[in-house]
Order: sequence, then structure tokens, then C-alpha cells
Amino acid sequence: MLTIVTRRLRVVEPLLCGIVLGLIPVTLAGLFYAAYKQYKRPTELGG
Repeated sequence: MLTIVTRRLRVVEPLLCGIVLGLIPVTLAGLFYAAYKQYKRPTELGG
């Protein structure tokens, strides 16, 4: 039973690490895109 649990942790841990490391750049890109859109909006409205 213990070997099954440790074997599953060896498979799940890199998967979760990859998901987290993949979400960081996507989140940052989205935040920068939203900030850029807010920065550009007043000039497009003539303000």
C-alpha cells in the first residue's frame, strides 16, 4: 500500500509543478495585457 502511494506521488508531483509553473506566465501575461488596455484606453477616447 505504501509503495502505491509513493509511486503516485512521483507521478503527480511533476504534473502539479508543471501546471503551476505554466500558470505563472499566463497569469502575468493576462495582468500586463489588462494593464496595457487600461493604459491605452484614454488616448483612444480622445482624452
